[in-house]
Amino acid sequence: MSSNIISKVMEIDNCNKASFINAIYKPEFWLIVNPAKEMHAEFLAPNVLFTKITDEIINIKVEMEGELVLQDKGEQEGGKGRLIELNVRNNKDVRELEGRIRIKEISNNKSKIGIFITSFKLSNDFLGLIGRNAAELALRTKITDILRNLGRWLKSNSFDNL
Repeated sequence: MSSNIISKVMEIDNCNKASFINAIYKPEFWLIVNPAKEMHAEFLAPNVLFTKITDEIINIKVEMEGELVLQDKGEQEGGKGRLIELNVRNNKDVRELEGRIRIKEISNNKSKIGIFITSFKLSNDFLGLIGRNAAELALRTKITDILRNLGRWLKSNSFDNL
């Protein structure tokens, strides 16, 4: 098992595990948790999310598009929860991004969600623009923001609203 470059785990209230798993396959979910300035999201296949993002990293405007492939590996032994592997493809700036999402039910209305990135490689052009450390910091911050945005949204909404 490879080590994680980035690990972020958060307990989220008003987050039913089954509803969360269904929600991540809807573009509206990604627009709600989106930490970028602008985002277009649509599913090209049941498990392939295409996104076009405009954002700013260290005062540099970034426009990026590509596909996030989600592969549901089901419930894991040992009470580890549901595992969804993810990877980015067809992105000119991100050569490789692999990781996983773990969803563990704490109660019917509370889940522990973990996002773990195991591999992150940028194109040489993009790497030259912002640098590896800045890129990893930006990715770590974005992952934290995704989970915070989800927690904030679920305080007054539910996945039924999608």
